[in-house]
Amino acid sequence: MSASQERWSEQEAIVLLQRAGKLVEVLEAAGVRMPQSEREQYHARLLAAHDAQDMAAYRIALKGYTETAREAYRKAKKGVKHEER
Repeated sequence: MSASQERWSEQEAIVLLQRAGKLVEVLEAAGVRMPQSEREQYHARLLAAHDAQDMAAYRIALKGYTETAREAYRKAKKGVKHEER
């Protein structure tokens, strides 16, 4: 392991996944889901990072997952505002 590489922590990975899952769940409760292809892509990245025990890659995949859910929510919210005008 290089000095710049972070040690894998299964416990931390679980906490990070739970937090991301809760955030995505809240966003999707508004009735907006990210495209299935993007969801599958992030799940594959999470699995690969988990298998490689790479915390940095795991965090990056979770960040991308939550940002994609946020973006889908923003787009839907923006669409609703345009319809109201």
